Amino acid sequence: MVSIKTIAEECGVSIATVSKALNNHSDVSSATKKLVCDTAKRLGYFPNSQARALKTNKTYNVGVLLQDKAHSGLTHSYFSAVLDSFRVEVEKNGYDITFICGKIGGSVMSYYEHCMYRSVDGVLAACVDFYDNEITELFKSSLPLVTIDYRSDAVCSVSSDNVTGIRKIVEYAYSCGHRKIAYIYGESSQVTTIRLNSYLDTMKRLGMQVQPDYLRQGKYHDAEYIYKLTSDMLKLY
Repeated sequence: MVSIKTIAEECGVSIATVSKALNNHSDVSSATKKLVCDTAKRLGYFPNSQARALKTNKTYNVGVLLQDKAHSGLTHSYFSAVLDSFRVEVEKNGYDITFICGKIGGSVMSYYEHCMYRSVDGVLAACVDFYDNEITELFKSSLPLVTIDYRSDAVCSVSSDNVTGIRKIVEYAYSCGHRKIAYIYGESSQVTTIRLNSYLDTMKRLGMQVQPDYLRQGKYHDAEYIYKLTSDMLKLY
């Protein structure tokens, strides 16, 4: 492996000068920078990420935690687009991505332990059970954490406008002349509660009563189960 010592010997300068040139320090001349960078490229030099992390206290590595009960992975109908946008922005800022899991080799470890093992600079948590003990451990840690569609005073979050979304759906159905507007909601979660309350509030504001049969709890991303619930509800009217 090519080291900065090798580059220094090839260029006839000190190791310190090579380090400064590669990091674009202002106290190194343009000619020396060009010589060092050209030599590094010719010799196939790549900076050691661990050494850089020790010096800068940054690994330029961001952890992504994704628990997908539907097992759709990166083809998830919603989070695939979110993660792709996240990837684009991460790359623009010179960061890499590590997916956080519960195993490294043959060793089982918590999400927090995995984050420490990979020395990530921060974590994005999407589509996870925020009441899970391992997620709580991350919340309580000193790691910068950003959540998707989960609001907490303890961390930063990016949330969909679920209230407005549901309100507009109900209002649109109402504007089309429909008055028996039912709602099939997902498993218990913060997002589900927000959406359900928005449905109930909008129905009340529009002067429509919600019959018990209008509400059914379904399962997110379970098309067959939702189809069955929908068919059963349509038979009532």
